[in-house]
Amino acid sequence: MLKSFLRISLVAVFLIPLTIGSCKKQDKCGCDGDALGTLVETPVYIYVDVENSSAYFITEYDPYSTYYFCNPSDMMDKMDGFDWGERVKIDCEFFWECNYMYQASNSYYGSMYKKYMAEVTDVKEDLYGN
Repeated sequence: MLKSFLRISLVAVFLIPLTIGSCKKQDKCGCDGDALGTLVETPVYIYVDVENSSAYFITEYDPYSTYYFCNPSDMMDKMDGFDWGERVKIDCEFFWECNYMYQASNSYYGSMYKKYMAEVTDVKEDLYGN
């Protein structure tokens, strides 16, 4: 009787964690990673550096998060006329930025100031913005 109880207890110790699903797959970071979400015609403030072919934006509703372009050179023709910090509308998928993900995983800083990579598909002038 005692041996049966010990065997059942031992099996339970190994099976219960597997059934609960306590291990969650971590999202793959970077532009070829797992998409966290999409932005569709979202008002943002865009910052373009044409000389270095780089760009990033900050959404109007979350000024603490920064989205870096995965493909700035592909979108440079559309962004060339925008001023630094101009309000535009963006369509994109976004992903975790890898350095942010590794450095900020266990800090308060990481929970407030987020960094993402954005695969931008469209940038257009916000005709009705301020």
